[in-house]
Amino acid sequence: MKRWISMLALLLAFSTTAYTQDSSRLTGLEKPVAGDTLRLLYNPAGGPLAGKADIGAMIYLYRNYRWYVDDIVLQQRGATWNGQYAVPANCAFVAIKFVTTENGMVAASDNNNDHGFMSVTTDKNGNRLPGGQLAWGIFRKPSVAKAPFYFNNYDISNEALEMWVRKEMEAYPDSMPKFFDSYLAMLKLKLGDEFPQRAPRNLEKFLRIPGLDEQGYNIVYETYRFQLKDQQKADSVRKLQLQRFPKGRAARFDAYSKAYMGQMGEAQFAAMETFLRDFPVAEYRRDTIASQQFIYHNIYRLLGQVYIATGRTDSLKKHLRDMDFVTLNEIYRANLDKAFIIGKTPLAKIYPFSKMLIDDIIKKSDDGSYMEDTRYTPLQARENARTQMDARLAIHISMLNKMGKYKEALPYGAQRSGKGRYNNANLNEAWVNILEHTGGEKKVKTVLEAGVKAGAATPVMMEKLKRIYGKTAGFDAYVAGLKPAVDSNEIKAKLIREKITPFRLKDMNGSTVSSDSWNNKIIVLDYWATWCFPCKMAFPGMQMAVSKYAADPSVDFYFIATMERAKTYKEDISKYIRSSGYSFKVLYDDENPDTKGNDRVFKSMLPVFQSSAIPRKVVLKNGIIRYTAEGYGGSPSALADELSQVIEILKAEQ
Repeated sequence: MKRWISMLALLLAFSTTAYTQDSSRLTGLEKPVAGDTLRLLYNPAGGPLAGKADIGAMIYLYRNYRWYVDDIVLQQRGATWNGQYAVPANCAFVAIKFVTTENGMVAASDNNNDHGFMSVTTDKNGNRLPGGQLAWGIFRKPSVAKAPFYFNNYDISNEALEMWVRKEMEAYPDSMPKFFDSYLAMLKLKLGDEFPQRAPRNLEKFLRIPGLDEQGYNIVYETYRFQLKDQQKADSVRKLQLQRFPKGRAARFDAYSKAYMGQMGEAQFAAMETFLRDFPVAEYRRDTIASQQFIYHNIYRLLGQVYIATGRTDSLKKHLRDMDFVTLNEIYRANLDKAFIIGKTPLAKIYPFSKMLIDDIIKKSDDGSYMEDTRYTPLQARENARTQMDARLAIHISMLNKMGKYKEALPYGAQRSGKGRYNNANLNEAWVNILEHTGGEKKVKTVLEAGVKAGAATPVMMEKLKRIYGKTAGFDAYVAGLKPAVDSNEIKAKLIREKITPFRLKDMNGSTVSSDSWNNKIIVLDYWATWCFPCKMAFPGMQMAVSKYAADPSVDFYFIATMERAKTYKEDISKYIRSSGYSFKVLYDDENPDTKGNDRVFKSMLPVFQSSAIPRKVVLKNGIIRYTAEGYGGSPSALADELSQVIEILKAEQ
């Protein structure tokens, strides 16, 4: 007992300073006051963001026992970044993470070497606010999962967490219903194996609190069911919850489960429509602790899939108003992206759905319905939403281009974001064609050059740019001048040296090709299959690379068809390659005695790849694997440039 009292005293002494993780990189967070403005000065020198551009900040706020996240826009002034933020009057705790982002996703961050830039706030009289001491504990205890993800490995002791929870209880006992879940999490850590015996007393006492809201009942129900494994008691609490809240969260989830989990068919779809009438999404959104968005997302997504597949435009249209941006985007991506890319569904059939959905996606691209609690800040969520909208616009514009609806495509082109304007090679090609059919010929060269600069050009675009350039001499230098400077260090960092098991494979003409004959040469292998759509999507870029080195005797390309499934795959491959016009040297992977599939050579290299996915590019020099890459990024010119960089680096080696 004395040891525990001593430890508690030490922790209390340690807690007298609110901002304990001092860092020379940040000033302005020492004594934040709720209702006042933070004025921050951040110097990234010596930290993970040193030398980074476009640094911003995420601020985590604890207000009225709920977590929020927001942005702090920073301005660079010399070596430092300055920003200010108006702290809400009821905010009890703040934490800041400095970040750089790409397409709305955090690319790099600084959280003070995993110690945190954070502080408990005070009011203007120097008093702490409700929730501050609790937040100081649960934020620094990620293992209890009661605060946003912030730390990588930092975690305070169980004793420290208990101290802060109990201090909150002592200071604000009437607020206990708002943080009872955190109290239970602390109690479980403290009691360990004794928790199942001692927790029920706390749960029963909690249920007797007058005016307990549904969230409180839900906490008790889930504790009985999932932690204490007492189904009978859980059912008793759930019954009481349903009686008190007949249109609440439990009732909503039960009705959803019956409708969504039913057998696929018209009866299930009718049940989901009934659910949407009985539990309108508008009522759900008035819930101040909305946590069941997945219910509506899942139902609308499944109904969207069915209505698109069966051509029921009116059935889908009546739900558009109630769908948020995330759901609209997912319905489009999962159904129309796939249908358009595969190309087996008539465009006339999917066009009405594409127009309907894309128009609503555009309408809701700034309404905030893409926010996901504290996962992203508002600016990050909006940037991510714009990236998603660019991808959907690319499909719709390309669809209009194929349908000859050139004028209709023009306003959609104007909706693309600055970042998404030229980074899609196929869209660039479609946009050039649209301009040529709508009197925009003068803009074609601009689009072609911008596509090259962005590393997003197709062979068709390169041919058009060559015609506009007007001569063969100097064209390669002209194109090279359009591209940004290449940082060869990134490629060099990925170079490896791995031996291969020598092999002999047949080509399409029946001749045998031996890997032993590749000494003193640079060889590019492309593992692909007829059933692999990304593999075929990458072929235009591979053709650009093949054509570039066609006259170079020190470089060669082989396309190894692997993991083929059809009995007629050799005939299918021969027909496909010859009809497509690709000048590829195709090899057939042969039978693997271990898998009984046609993947022997590919599987022999798996220890190097650590993945069995294709497409897979492998670059060898003198029979040694020097570089490998998986997948296809979507740009023919970018793929050709990547392989060219690797080849030129290897050729320059002594």
